[in-house]
Amino acid sequence: MRSLLTLLSLLLLPTAAHADTARVQALGDADLFTEDSSNAFTNPALMARYSNRAWFSLGVEVPALTPEGVATTRISPLGGAAVRIKKVVTLGVVLNRDPQLYGFGNALWPVMTQYMPQGPGGLLAGPAGPTETTAPLVFPLDVFIAAGDQYSPLRVGLNLYYAGGNTRDWGIDDNDRDDLEDVTIVRKETHLFNATLGVSGGSIADRVRPEGWVRVGFASAWHDEQGTVETSSTASEPSVDRILSMDRDLRVGGGFRVHIGDADRGISVTPGFQYDFANGAFRFDDNLVNPDGPDELALRDVTAHDGRAGVGLTYRTDDLLVRGAVALRVRALSRTDDLDAGDDGIERFTFEGIDLAVPEISLGAEYRVHPVVILRAGIRSTVVGGRTITTTKAAEGNPDAPFEYDVVQRIDVAPVAATLSASGGIGLHIKRFQADLIVGSLFVGSATGTPDLFSRIDLAFDFD
Repeated sequence: MRSLLTLLSLLLLPTAAHADTARVQALGDADLFTEDSSNAFTNPALMARYSNRAWFSLGVEVPALTPEGVATTRISPLGGAAVRIKKVVTLGVVLNRDPQLYGFGNALWPVMTQYMPQGPGGLLAGPAGPTETTAPLVFPLDVFIAAGDQYSPLRVGLNLYYAGGNTRDWGIDDNDRDDLEDVTIVRKETHLFNATLGVSGGSIADRVRPEGWVRVGFASAWHDEQGTVETSSTASEPSVDRILSMDRDLRVGGGFRVHIGDADRGISVTPGFQYDFANGAFRFDDNLVNPDGPDELALRDVTAHDGRAGVGLTYRTDDLLVRGAVALRVRALSRTDDLDAGDDGIERFTFEGIDLAVPEISLGAEYRVHPVVILRAGIRSTVVGGRTITTTKAAEGNPDAPFEYDVVQRIDVAPVAATLSASGGIGLHIKRFQADLIVGSLFVGSATGTPDLFSRIDLAFDFD
């Protein structure tokens, strides 16, 4: 009980903070191929190694210098703490972590945006039928439990993540004042859940430290509308009953990496790999106004793949840290829409896209210019190419196994494009307290080619 009270009190400390995100981004953002405390969000077993800390991030993403002037500052704070109980079990809680941080949205988010282009809170639409708004995700919650510490030969951890939104609106209409009301109830719900199980081997004194993780995520969103009309003071009849839904966005994935070399000094090498697969489904039901209409027969099926493999190299001395990584990343998306064409026929539209990033190179360094001041700089370059396949198939018969009688396919090769991002940062470390911020970032060759004054400000407190 005492340990639980300690954890809750740490969540309320104004200096409770987390500096991982800003530091990694300022060093070239090679998160998968480095040994860093922020990796605990990818592999929860590492929460046991980097325990007894509290963190808070302001997450400042602008102001940015745009042709129209200085943009509005956007702040997305997150924070939490992790404590070790009796040197055996670590418990951690993180509040308000954005679902797209730390590679969380790999494969999951591309599928979701095929149903909700603006993400949760935006419009939900399928291949046919209406377009309705959804409930936004609010106040994400991370819960960690891990066993072991930095000296254990094996650590095991579990992370549960949930974010949800729920709204309900009532509308009552009696304009003619006859005491017979027209009532409409609209319910919107959005849910996002993810579970990650990880293992981490080797103590900080071992030269080989392997780790691996598996994760399962699920997202759903629906807009449900029901209405009734009073026909007398004692009777009423339904007027509308329909639901528009992203029934599922299921993601399964995992990865592994091996750190080879000294964890605190000299050269270490980190080869790594991760892969995620996601699949989604759509549904529209209109039970009263137009039941069994062609819009209800429309189907949308989406699948996404995201794979990344590479190797990182780190060199450490007392005052200098240099990190580099080279990787190959492949992302693929496939969407199939079936529309009712009448007379037991369907029209099928298929889109397939593949993006290949090779090579993906990052390089960063930090140098301690003063016992409490650290300067950082990093660059990241990517060469992206790929192809897009658009297929139109007219078919008839059973939609599960239609007879195709017309196929038109177009293959477009995406032009090779190179992007370069550069960033710098400052770290302040005073005993157990540290602050990290990115003081400038510039993206060249991409749509976001505007410099940012501050893109992240993080704080941290270590109470070991």
